[in-house]
Amino acid sequence: MNFMAQVVWIFPKFDTIYIFYILLMGLAAFIYVKFMNYLQNKQASVVNHWVEFQRYAIARKCNQVELNILHSFYDHLNDDEREMYLLPENRNKLKNALYRYFLKSTANTTEKEVNLFDKLFRSGVEFKKEILSLNDLTIGEVAALEADGREELTYVMQKTSDELLLSAKGISKDLLVPGKEAKLYVFRPSSGGYLLDGRVIRTNESGVIFHFNGKIERKGESHLMLLDKMSITVSPWPPPEQKKDLELDKNKLILSEENIDKQLEVLKRIAKDQKENNEKRFDIKETAKPFITLSERLSDRGILFTFPTGISSEIWKHQDLWEVSFSFEKGPEFHIRAKMMPTKQKSDLFLLRYVDADETMRKSLYEEIRKRGGVREVLT
Repeated sequence: MNFMAQVVWIFPKFDTIYIFYILLMGLAAFIYVKFMNYLQNKQASVVNHWVEFQRYAIARKCNQVELNILHSFYDHLNDDEREMYLLPENRNKLKNALYRYFLKSTANTTEKEVNLFDKLFRSGVEFKKEILSLNDLTIGEVAALEADGREELTYVMQKTSDELLLSAKGISKDLLVPGKEAKLYVFRPSSGGYLLDGRVIRTNESGVIFHFNGKIERKGESHLMLLDKMSITVSPWPPPEQKKDLELDKNKLILSEENIDKQLEVLKRIAKDQKENNEKRFDIKETAKPFITLSERLSDRGILFTFPTGISSEIWKHQDLWEVSFSFEKGPEFHIRAKMMPTKQKSDLFLLRYVDADETMRKSLYEEIRKRGGVREVLT
């Protein structure tokens, strides 16, 4: 018996409910794809906001330590907060959120937090102001109340000619004692930190009145310069004996179509110049070479100088890094690599800006300048 011949094929009945199920599954898949695209686009948008904000912070003179602090703050935010606070139009919201974060965090010194606020949120007009009196402080300015060897974050709520009403939120109760001697730390990016001397005279749950006695001392990131002329030796870096070790083997360079096109373009320009008898284009350029000159101003961040007779000022264009060497009488010698550039004030005045002076070297140089009567730095 043929079994297959006896099999009766019964096709399933197609009910309209299946159409509903198919549409429902399709709709679910569509919503899932849309939602995932939304999350990816949102994350990409937040990352772009952070990149733009990082550029803003660098433009405001924030250093790497301060950028790390900002990144820690960024990491603790949720996605919605990141997108909101990093937008340029939400700088005030960012300031308030950062202040709340610092009140809870113990990872940073209070002075670093004050410095960071000033760099990020100080207006361009106020950026270069010095602190000479309470008139130079602003309402809302973030500061640090220092007493008993501690510093605690606060901000200015009101002011008179000799008194400040400071926020007491986050300040320890044992610092809120009437009559306690204290100092207020404030900061300006162009001139560094300042300590205003005074005492606490009244307090309550929300505020503390700080009486300023008129004495101001500098502290922190101020920079000094020496106006006395010093002999400096400036040499191209790296030296010729080291330069070869840092160059690529030209025999191993890949000759791409792009390189060939560039070389052909150069040859065409040379042929055109020769045809037009433009001989100046073939003059030998001034090569970078060592020279000795006198400093106009010497600071812990750079040196202003003029080129000596016989050395073309054009050589700064043909050398990326230089090594500057100098020594103080009865003091240490310094050998620092620097970038060379012209200044805006005078065409014959050039700046050597240090690029590899670490903190230890800077402090040593600062101390030598201070001992010799250094004044506040002005290099541009």
